[in-house]
Amino acid sequence: MYGPQQPTVQFLPPVVVSQYVNQWVTTSIPNYGEVTAYITDYNRRTGMVSMFMYRAPRYQPQFIQVHHSDLVGIAPYYGPIPPRPGRPPRPRPPRPPYTPWYPGQQPGGFIPWIIGQTGLFGQQRYY
Repeated sequence: MYGPQQPTVQFLPPVVVSQYVNQWVTTSIPNYGEVTAYITDYNRRTGMVSMFMYRAPRYQPQFIQVHHSDLVGIAPYYGPIPPRPGRPPRPRPPRPPYTPWYPGQQPGGFIPWIIGQTGLFGQQRYY
């Protein structure tokens, strides 16, 4: 009757989870363990919590969505902040296509070369 007591897990009420949107927290999630997370959204209708999760030792951001009942405990996180999740870096724009040079061409394209060849703007000088 008075044997060893098992820890009891209490579900977090939705109102508690919604207070931590756009904040850093520590929590425990089944199959992930103790994590540091940045909560980005909470859907009251479905109960789903969207977050960027950071786990030791790498602390690489991982975006996950879990039901609020999967969060075991939640508290503000005051430690060193991992990189704030944001947009991934934008890819570089492609280089313009290669333009072949014509004989005697200076950088500038075909039109400056043809003008230089035809002498439209005065006599062409030969050195």
